[in-house]
Amino acid sequence: METFIRYILISTSCLSVFYLGYLMFLKKELRFNYLRYFLLTSIVLSLLIPFSPFRIHLDLSSNNNVKEETIRETKNAVTQTNELAINQAKLKPETTSFRNASIILIYIYITGLIFCGLRLLTHFFRILYLFIISERIRQQKTTIITNERMENPFSFFNWIFIPKNQLVQNLDEDILRHERIHASQYHSIDLIMIELLSAVMWFNPLVWMMKNSVQLVHEYLADEGVLNTGTDKLRYQALLINQVAEESLICLSSSFNHSLIKKRMIMMNKSKFNKGSKLSILALISLATVLFFAVACVNGQTGTDKGNFSITPKVNYLYKWALNPLNVNMPSDAKLQTDNGEIKVVNGEVFVVPSKEGELKISSKPNGVEFSQVFKVTSLPNPKFIVGGEILVLGSKTSVDKLLQNRELHVYYADGLQATYDVVEYRIYYNQDGPNEEKFVISGNKVSDKEIEIIKNGLASGKKVILDYLKLNFPDGSYRYHGTFSIEK
Repeated sequence: METFIRYILISTSCLSVFYLGYLMFLKKELRFNYLRYFLLTSIVLSLLIPFSPFRIHLDLSSNNNVKEETIRETKNAVTQTNELAINQAKLKPETTSFRNASIILIYIYITGLIFCGLRLLTHFFRILYLFIISERIRQQKTTIITNERMENPFSFFNWIFIPKNQLVQNLDEDILRHERIHASQYHSIDLIMIELLSAVMWFNPLVWMMKNSVQLVHEYLADEGVLNTGTDKLRYQALLINQVAEESLICLSSSFNHSLIKKRMIMMNKSKFNKGSKLSILALISLATVLFFAVACVNGQTGTDKGNFSITPKVNYLYKWALNPLNVNMPSDAKLQTDNGEIKVVNGEVFVVPSKEGELKISSKPNGVEFSQVFKVTSLPNPKFIVGGEILVLGSKTSVDKLLQNRELHVYYADGLQATYDVVEYRIYYNQDGPNEEKFVISGNKVSDKEIEIIKNGLASGKKVILDYLKLNFPDGSYRYHGTFSIEK
């Protein structure tokens, strides 16, 4: 979603720049084909430029200071865990508020997108409905569709919809010429493209203005085509005035009666001599070049260069077979890979689980940029054990009461490490100033009533009771054995 939002923002910004260039330099251009090609090419370029893989990093001094400060903070974060926890607690409400605001904006955008999409579908189905219920006449590669329910003529691809009363009164000749020009120049494709674009970028008012400009250029082209057939200009203009009160209600269609009649009539009376026709190509190339470099600069300053990516362990070392927590500064959709073990995400937190000692490389390709970091992996230190909520050091003592509080033996590591294994076997034996007596091997990490009874009987008879050879299993099938601690009353 983050990548999509970024794409939409860059694309709509490019489209806005192109359209502002159109308004400044080309709005009064009299070669209407140039206007159409400029607008359509602007749409295509606006959709493609955000995909540009090129990036220009502006090495600003302020950014360097920020990076140096970030590096110092990253180094200090490893040793100053308590201070980091306090800072995170202070920042949590602000981060949560920002996340909530982002979610609200996303929901608003999706709501607008759905509304515009439903509006398009409604118009499309209305055209199909009129096509089904109307009389159809095939004529000159077009299909004339007539019905008494229609109020004004319009076209959709090769379908020309015309009110039946106009057809009966023989008022349709210039109208048909007008609509056939829309059909022959495939204006419906332009309209579908701009309607889809305005649905996706509904929040940008310039997109809606561009939509009106595309429709107006279509009318200029159709008017020009009709007059070039020899139709009397005054008669045609009178026809426009007579139809000015009517308005098309279908956005996907090219309508004979458009609301901007005054602009169309002014354009009909202007001289076609215009030296500025090549300006459209020059303006398009210039604006596209500027936007291309602008997007490259944005890519260089918004996390698309390696200097802004980082992965740092939250512990002093990476340990084999442990869930080692990581601080990851990358786009949320970036995929991490490692050549030693695996990457896991647990409750939104990222961990790396190395499978061997030595070196571990974590790599990714966020936004198309190769990134990797190498870390050292060492073996896990001997763990401590938790019995009845009490942390035990090997060789220390615990009481029977502690075992009764919690009938399980668990492995414990400091520094927030989480082991990927646990106790799978342990042994109880009696020792009374002599050779070992009566050894009991127990599978798993549970301390059952039977083991409690064995321990109590041994203590009652004055024997020394010892938990011995706590056995831990590893994911590769190997085992590690740990020492002993005593049990007392």
